[in-house]
Amino acid sequence: MIRKSFYMLWGTQTVSNIADIVYQLSLITLVFTTSGSLVTTIFIPLLRLLSKMVSGLVAPIVMARYPLTSILLGSQLGQFVVFTGLISYLWLAPTPYFPLVFLTVIGMSFLDGWTDPARNALIPRLAEGEGLIKANGLMSVSDQIVRCSGWALGGIIVAVIGALPTMWIASVSYFLAMFFTAFIRDPYARAGLTAAPEAVDGDADNTVSKPSYGDQLSSGWKALLANRRVRLIAIIDNIDTLGGAAWIGAFVLAFVIQVLHQDVSWLGFMNAGFFIGSIVGGLLVVAIGKRIWTNAYLYMLVSLMIYVAIAVAFALNVYPVPALILLMLTGLPVQVAGVIRSTLIQQNLTPAEAPSVMSALSALSNLTFALAMLFLSWFADRFGMRDMYLLAGLLTTVAVIVGYVCRSVFRKELSESYETEEMAVVNKA
Repeated sequence: MIRKSFYMLWGTQTVSNIADIVYQLSLITLVFTTSGSLVTTIFIPLLRLLSKMVSGLVAPIVMARYPLTSILLGSQLGQFVVFTGLISYLWLAPTPYFPLVFLTVIGMSFLDGWTDPARNALIPRLAEGEGLIKANGLMSVSDQIVRCSGWALGGIIVAVIGALPTMWIASVSYFLAMFFTAFIRDPYARAGLTAAPEAVDGDADNTVSKPSYGDQLSSGWKALLANRRVRLIAIIDNIDTLGGAAWIGAFVLAFVIQVLHQDVSWLGFMNAGFFIGSIVGGLLVVAIGKRIWTNAYLYMLVSLMIYVAIAVAFALNVYPVPALILLMLTGLPVQVAGVIRSTLIQQNLTPAEAPSVMSALSALSNLTFALAMLFLSWFADRFGMRDMYLLAGLLTTVAVIVGYVCRSVFRKELSESYETEEMAVVNKA
């Protein structure tokens, strides 16, 4: 079953993602055309990643005190206010003051760092049973469509009307996302329960004390380490991420130029092909979600092995058209495996655990991805692009081997803790 509030969440997150892409594209264009420096421009994605990492680390404190819907609303409100303030300044200033621009990126990224864990923790409260994997598939499809079309359409808009006017589109999008987020209803919050345990037993006088900041910061990590299934999925995901960073635009561009001997235009074809495959993968999950539900863990491992086979073929190929087809095919199993991973994690967390654990997983994933980019950059310079993609396939193979060896963790019946607590919440609501 999927609740009506999920579709509201789905729509607001789609609009918010559009705003994120438009704001990044317009700021990158503005900074690069004004400064003429690639080094200065690269600070925007770099500061964005670092700020989101820090935000993910402190997110458990916020999530322990406020409902998830309020966190989403506050994040979008803050981004709207900060970004609109920056636009107003840039509209009046003859030349932008770059430290102020970077400070704005840090502030907006810090607020945005709460969005993904809050969203991922909220989805299993709004979708149950077989509807959960369908909900994750729908969210994934919309994410991929926005990423596929957003940069292309955003680039056209910037070219036609300019970077600064385009920023107003992002500002309006943030406002719309904020407005409709106010209509999302969390049944867990309506039942009178907080996003995470707020208090612990006190002394003999039956007093109640709030957990310390240290306890709140570590709660997600402790729950992650204690939960065998979620811990296993996290290990598989992060090993896969070490190789998955190979598919970012910079590496694909280097492969296009050095191995395929094509010009930069082929990067656009490659990116479009990958996103089309990802969209098809998401739609496939939505279409056959009921079949996947019965043996989701096995489907995840099989999808990863299909990806490995395609990645190896991509690395060994030297012709542009087959490379484009292979990259398109890569997106399909990657997306299927990603949706299943998210669903398995959500299934095996209680509503109280989910916000803090999702925050820990988000911080860990961002850190792994950043380290992977640095490592793969060194490896590609040392051994070449083809060997780098072979390494990416090897790392995912390791992830599959770990998953297969530890498959007994998922042989037992699904944990009843989540379902029991969820039913209690629904009944009270």
